[in-house]
Amino acid sequence: MGKVIQIEVPDEISEMDVKILLAVQLYKEGKLTLKQASELAGLCIEDFMKVLSEKKVSVINWDEEELLKEIKNANNF
Repeated sequence: MGKVIQIEVPDEISEMDVKILLAVQLYKEGKLTLKQASELAGLCIEDFMKVLSEKKVSVINWDEEELLKEIKNANNF
């Protein structure tokens, strides 16, 4: 179970917008997995991936080590 945090935002910003923006930023920083971020945003993974695309954030959020490992695995096929 996670933390409950209350923040006050201007009336013109919806709760959904705040959740999505927070989820995108935390995903971008590598603090949340794709699944965790989509749950925080209140979206299914596919819809969250569309949001990431709209915001020009890569769906593939690997560090250099993970990327090299995937390239090595791909070369084994």
